[in-house]
Amino acid sequence: MEGQMKFKKILSLALVFGMVLAIPAVDQENVLNSWNRQAIFMASESGRDEAQRELDEIRENLDGMEDELADLESQMSEKVQALSDLMADQAIIEADIVETQVAIDQAKIDLKNAKIKEQEAYDAMKLRIQYMYENSTQDSIWDAILNADGITDLINRVEYINQVHDTDRQMLDEYKGIVENIEILTVELETSMNDLLTLQEIYEHQELELEDALAELEADADDYEAQIAAAEARADQLSEYIEEQNRLIELEEEDDDDGNSDDEDDSDDGGGGTAGGYLNDPSYDPEFVTDISGETLVNYALQFVGNPYKWGGNSLTDGCDCSGFVNLIYRHFGFTGVPRQSQAFKTYGRPVAFCNIKPGDIVIYPGHVAIYIGNGKIVEAQSSRAGITCNRSVTCNTITGIRRVL
Repeated sequence: MEGQMKFKKILSLALVFGMVLAIPAVDQENVLNSWNRQAIFMASESGRDEAQRELDEIRENLDGMEDELADLESQMSEKVQALSDLMADQAIIEADIVETQVAIDQAKIDLKNAKIKEQEAYDAMKLRIQYMYENSTQDSIWDAILNADGITDLINRVEYINQVHDTDRQMLDEYKGIVENIEILTVELETSMNDLLTLQEIYEHQELELEDALAELEADADDYEAQIAAAEARADQLSEYIEEQNRLIELEEEDDDDGNSDDEDDSDDGGGGTAGGYLNDPSYDPEFVTDISGETLVNYALQFVGNPYKWGGNSLTDGCDCSGFVNLIYRHFGFTGVPRQSQAFKTYGRPVAFCNIKPGDIVIYPGHVAIYIGNGKIVEAQSSRAGITCNRSVTCNTITGIRRVL
């Protein structure tokens, strides 16, 4: 099997070589030059289209990465805000801790002083009781009664003794109450301090978690930024390459324009011919399957004649290239899946023989595509020099395909 394939390749090369030799010597150079130019043209277009596909993919990926980066930046902003709020809460907690500690220290001082006064009051009362006990003999009591200057003085002396005793007891009870209150306050303050310290520990743990999450987000953002920078650098390289290939293609198209007299004088005889195959088979004449007429589509396309050509452009008014022009015209009428590269139109729609071509049919050439408008003419985004035109013959170049979509 492999030997048969090699034989066929050798036979094909021999036939091509024989065809060249069969051409008169005067024309051989022109034919070979034409073939070389077409090969360069197709290689330039192929390289450009491949670069464009990669560039489109990069731009699509860039959109996704930029969306991811924006989402990361949003998350980072939320984490930063949460961290800021947490630190503000921590500052309040720290202030409360300091204030509580001051209150605890003061309570301890007050408790110490209160206990000292309580002890002093107790000691004073004890001394008075001891004194009264030691000096409160039966005779002294009767002396106090007998020596009283009347009943009033007697009552006063008894009340005085009771008041001294009650005052001592009242002072002692008061100091005991103060001590108890301060002890309760101290316990409450220490409980509050423990709660504050626990909350501070929780906040510190949350702060560490937020800082770790923020660091991870920042690392992811840095990674996306690096990917975006690399993708943009590659996109710049591809754009430069595409511009260079486009320049070569435009130069070749201009050479083709200069070599075809029908481009300038509107002659119907372009001399391009067809590539054969179904193009020469009259049976290829598919019926129209939509409600859109070829004339309607052609009339819409003709209104953009005179507008600029722009490679890679997607505007019928500001500029587009040949495949973009056909793509935009057909998409205007609701067609989907319309190709964006000229040679992709070879498989779009249904094949049509050259003898059955009708207005609205798509005409494909090597590295070019246009729309047939009738009377042997096409409307096309021709070149950067010519712009969108409708004066060239359908046979201005070799026709490699005719497709009907309507």
